Formats: sequence, structure tokens, C-alpha cells
Amino acid sequence: MIKILYSYIIKHFIKIFLFTLTAFSIVVIISVLFQHINFYMEYKASFYTIILHLLSDLPEWLMQGLPIATLIALLFSLGNLSKNNEIIAIKASGINLWSIIILFIIMSFIIGLGDFTTRELIIPKTSLYNEKIRKEAIKKEEITVQTDFYNKIIPLKNNARMTIGYLDTKSKTMQNIVIEKYDQNFAIKRLILAQTSIWENNSWILKNGIIRSFSSSFWNEINFKSYNSNINITPLEMSVQDKRYDTMNIKQFKKYINQLKTFGQSAIKEKIILNMRFASVFAHIVVMMVGIPFAINSSKRISRILSFTLALVSAFMYWVVQAMAKTLGENLVLSPFVAAWLPNIIFLTTGIYLLNNVRK
Repeated sequence: MIKILYSYIIKHFIKIFLFTLTAFSIVVIISVLFQHINFYMEYKASFYTIILHLLSDLPEWLMQGLPIATLIALLFSLGNLSKNNEIIAIKASGINLWSIIILFIIMSFIIGLGDFTTRELIIPKTSLYNEKIRKEAIKKEEITVQTDFYNKIIPLKNNARMTIGYLDTKSKTMQNIVIEKYDQNFAIKRLILAQTSIWENNSWILKNGIIRSFSSSFWNEINFKSYNSNINITPLEMSVQDKRYDTMNIKQFKKYINQLKTFGQSAIKEKIILNMRFASVFAHIVVMMVGIPFAINSSKRISRILSFTLALVSAFMYWVVQAMAKTLGENLVLSPFVAAWLPNIIFLTTGIYLLNNVRK
């Protein structure tokens, strides 16, 4: 009997979930179309190109609406059981209500895994494709990768830094290089000047320069034609460029964060967003746990409308807390991990409290 009940609930939930997600997709496509209509008209984009551009951005928007679709599917599927007194029949047949609650939590976890997988495997590709269509098919621009960089300062290990006048990542060469080494008191100990440098055997080889070593009483100078700097930062790692976060999977995102840290740039925002990708898997469970008590207690019509409203308000408050925690994290009030997970912790605790007060 329990298998038949589970099958009935799952089918009803999936039907509402897919309907809500489809409706949300249509609303998003229409909204984005009107948002970009001037852009499409300015560059005289064809109907086919417009459709491709809209559809390639749809997966990212769908993931934004996934928690709402999950909540609405829960409220209608579980709410109908309560409205039709099927909850009473279930309990009368000896089935523990918690077995139904756990089923919904499992479904929300599966949806969360789908969210995570989509962000990891699908969205980076569709976002890159979306950008390609925008530049090549609509704006008729050739996509180029920047290879020339000027006046870069690279922090190095052990109180050292390197200043580069010109960097060419394509030819893997540098010009006008200055490497400074300081002691614990920030007094300069060594200065290396070189006209050029080339990337060979996983290291930068300096050409035509001098090495000056300093002490408290004197300094000496050595000329060189070729000198291995033992600096192993690759040309591509030196060319940090702003990237759309949705175009990177977790591995690429971590590499991007390490690049920012290597060059002394703040990566707080990026760390928060990376942690939020993991937290999003459990966001659906949190939304579900908060919504279940409202859905179960919605037997009467007025109570049902009130429960539905309160559940949506609770979901809205979740995103408000999420935005506030993200802001606090970016302002260094919270750590990136806490900023990403705090909304889940707060509302998970609230959900557990509400579930414990569900009528038996």
C-alpha cells in the first residue's frame, strides 16, 4: 500500500512541478525578450538568432526559479491531500505521517542534485554559447582573447614582487621586468632588472639584466645574459581577466579564485558564490521543510490561502536573508562559508521546529 501511496504522491508532485517550471520558462522568455528587444532591433537580429539567444540563457533562469517551483508543487500536492482529508485516511491506515514528509525531503534533495549538476555541466556551456551568439551572431563581432598586458604587478612568495612592463601571453614573453625581494623589516635585499624574459621549462628565464644584492653597509651588482628566476607562474595565470561566474564549473572557478589570490586581488565575492553553489543543493530541502507544515495545515479554504501565502512569504524571506548574508560576507563581517550557509542554517532550524509542531 505504501508503494501505491508513494507513486500517487510522486506523480502528482511531478505534474505540478513540471507545469510550474514550464509556466516559469514562458514568463522568463517573454520577460527577457522585452528586456532585450531594443538590442535585437538595433543589430537587426534574425528571429532564429533571437530564439537561440533566449533559449541558451534559459537554463540559468530556470535554476533561479527551481526553488519556487519546488515549493508550489509541494503546497498543491500535499495541500490537496490535506484538503481532501486524505491525510486523515493515511494516518487511519497506520501509515506514519513522517514517512510522507521524508518522501518530500528526498524529492527535494534529488531536485537539489539536479540543480547542482545543471550548474556544473550544462550552464557553463550554454552561458558561453549565449555570449558567443550575442557577440558573433548579433553584434557581428569577432571574439578575441586578450594577449597583451601592460604594467602588471605580481606578488611573489617570501616578501617579493615582480613588476612587468609588458606581457605577451601568446608568445610567452615579458619585457622590462623588475623583481624586488624584501626582508622582514621591508628593507630591500635584492633587486633584479631584466630587459626581456621567456617562458621555458615551466619557469621564466630572464635575459640581459643585472642582480643587485643589498646589505646594511654595501651592495654589489652582477650582470647576466640568462638567469633562471625560478618563478613558475604561467603566462595564462598572469593574465587574470574578468569572467562570468556562470561560464565556469567548480574546478575552473577554484582556479580563477587562486589566480586572483596569486595577484593579491580580493576573491571574497567569488568564494561566497562558490560556497553558495554547494549550499544551493540543500536550499530546496530548506524550502520544502518550511513549506510542509503550512501545506499539512491547509485543510480549510481560508486556512489554505493563508498557509499558501505564509509559505511564499517564508520563501521570500529566505532569499532576503541570503542577500543580506552575501552582503555581510562581501563586507568581511561574515566568512564566505558562513555567508553562503547561514540562510540554510536559519531556515533549516525553523523548518525542524515547525515540523515538530505538525499535528499528529
